[in-house]
Amino acid sequence: MANRSTPSVTTLQALAVASQFGITLAISVVLGYFAGHWLDDRLNTGIIFTLIGVLLGLVAAVLSTVRAYNALLRQAQSPSSPTTESARNLQDEDPNDD
Repeated sequence: MANRSTPSVTTLQALAVASQFGITLAISVVLGYFAGHWLDDRLNTGIIFTLIGVLLGLVAAVLSTVRAYNALLRQAQSPSSPTTESARNLQDEDPNDD
């Protein structure tokens, strides 16, 4: 099997992002629908603002999920906090000491 150069994401982390997408999608689309429907009732515009609200809800859900996934990938790529031994080695290599 080939070595992967990309960071590994655990199954639990992937499930968390997937469930976050589902919840965010449901809430944002419903809120967009109700806000658009309310505007359509007030302005007598048919379903224009309802459609715009639903589409904005979809876009917001996708953007939120992409941001969460990118944060997860950054967290997986970042090295863990230095241990005491590695921190000690970094102090030993201080270029300011002559």
